[in-house]
Amino acid sequence: MQKQLLLIIVCLTAVFFTSCKTSKDMVYLNNTADNEILEGIPAKTSEYIIKTNDNLYVDIQSMSPEVNAMFNPTKGMNSTGGTSQNYGQPSSQYLNGFQVDLSGNVSLPIIGKVALAGQSLKQAQETIQLKADEYIKDATVKVKLLSFKITVLGEVKNAGVYYNYNSNMTVLDGISMASGVTDYGRIQKVLVLRPTDTGSKTYRLDLSNKKFLSSEAFFLQPNDVVYVEPDKYKNFKLNSPIYSLFLSTLSTLILVLNIL
Repeated sequence: MQKQLLLIIVCLTAVFFTSCKTSKDMVYLNNTADNEILEGIPAKTSEYIIKTNDNLYVDIQSMSPEVNAMFNPTKGMNSTGGTSQNYGQPSSQYLNGFQVDLSGNVSLPIIGKVALAGQSLKQAQETIQLKADEYIKDATVKVKLLSFKITVLGEVKNAGVYYNYNSNMTVLDGISMASGVTDYGRIQKVLVLRPTDTGSKTYRLDLSNKKFLSSEAFFLQPNDVVYVEPDKYKNFKLNSPIYSLFLSTLSTLILVLNIL
C-alpha cells in the first residue's frame, strides 16, 4: 500500500513540474542579444487602404467661418471648438463621421459624393482637396480614419475592444492596451485574425522570438482581432487544489488503513 502511495505521489509531482512554465517561456523577444541591431526589422507599416463601411473624419477649412460652417455643419460656426465634443467618443464619431458606402463613396456637404474606396488616406485627402478647390479658395483639407478599432481576446487581463488613432500600432501595443497577458497566457501562440476583401486571414505569432517583428501582422490594421491562447496546462493549474485535496485525502485514508 505504501509503495502505491509513493508511486502516486511521484506521478503527481512529475506532472506538476512538467506543467510549470520556465522563465524563458514568459520573456518577450528572448532570443535577442545585448546591443543587437535588428536591421530592417520591423518592416515599415503598410499604407492603409480605405474600404467600404470605413468611417472617416473629413475637415475642410477656409479663412471664412461662414464658409467653414457650410462645409462642416456638425461643428457649427466655431469649427475648431467643437472637435473634441463631436469626435471624442466612439458614438460621436459614428454620428459625425463620414461613412464609406457600399459603392465606395462618401457624401460630403456641398461637394456631394466622392469616390474614396481603394485609396490611401493621403490620396483621399488629395481627392477631396481637388473637389474643395472648386468651391473654396485656399481650402485646407484633412482626412483621418475614425474606425480604427481592434479586439483583444483570450489570456489578457482586460479583454475588449480598443480604439486607436496611431497608424503605427503594433501587436505589442494592442496587448499592452489590454494590460498584458495573464499568468496563463502563452506568448508563443498569439493569433491575429485580419478581415480582407476575400475573407479573414490568420497569422500565428511567437512573441518570444524576434522573427515575429518581420511578420505582416506586427503592425495591426483596423478591425484586427488579437487572441492570446491559454497555456496547455491551464486546466491542470486551475484544478491543482482539487488534486492536492484528493492526494491529501488518499494519504490520510491509507494511513488510517495501515493503523487499523
